[in-house]
Amino acid sequence: MERRTLFGIGIGVLVLLALPSFLDHVRWFILGQANYMVIEGRWDLVAINIAVFLVFLLPLVIGFRQRIRWKSSSMGIYAAFIVSMFVEMYGVPLTVYLTSAAIFADMGVAHQEPLLTFTLLDQTFAMTFWKLVGAAISIVGMVIVAVGWHTLYRTEQELVTSGIYAYSRHPQYLGLNLIVFGWFVHWPSLLTLAMFPVLAYFYYKLSLAEEREVMETLEDPDTYSQYRQSVPRFI
Repeated sequence: MERRTLFGIGIGVLVLLALPSFLDHVRWFILGQANYMVIEGRWDLVAINIAVFLVFLLPLVIGFRQRIRWKSSSMGIYAAFIVSMFVEMYGVPLTVYLTSAAIFADMGVAHQEPLLTFTLLDQTFAMTFWKLVGAAISIVGMVIVAVGWHTLYRTEQELVTSGIYAYSRHPQYLGLNLIVFGWFVHWPSLLTLAMFPVLAYFYYKLSLAEEREVMETLEDPDTYSQYRQSVPRFI
């Protein structure tokens, strides 16, 4: 059995095992969190987080050595997700209030005790298990994006197939999707629930379009065809 198939089966089993716990996390978040801890009006936190996560779009804007040719729409949809999510997370938690207000009581939703609590900029943050998992996923995505930048920047080759590109044809999109997915796990509001699938599908379609463009521009498209057959699109 191929390694990729075994990896897919392993991920599927892990998802099935974790799903009940994650659904409890979503249920607690939507129905009960507003009664426990909601941060609002902290526009300094909104600005800081937006700035940090939009930094990952900088190479897309300046184009390291003209190798990065992402379309402006690929930047806009990610930026829209980041801005709207942090405005809700630390500014105006509208969907949290709306969903909680629709329920007169918690209806048996158990309070989730934080595994980690810390204070930053005079604000206390309580991290439950799934919030920590979400943060870890986002950090992995940030690392993947950074490694992808570094790989592109250091090569002069027309077709980059080394480094992280030997494992993923689109590590930048993989990383951005992991960043957004991690925040969805961390903050499963109606906003992230609605926007994450749209963004993931968008990047999938964009990867297909970019591969067609590469096939049309390369002097030796057969090399890229072989690369596509041996390396997965994302993971």
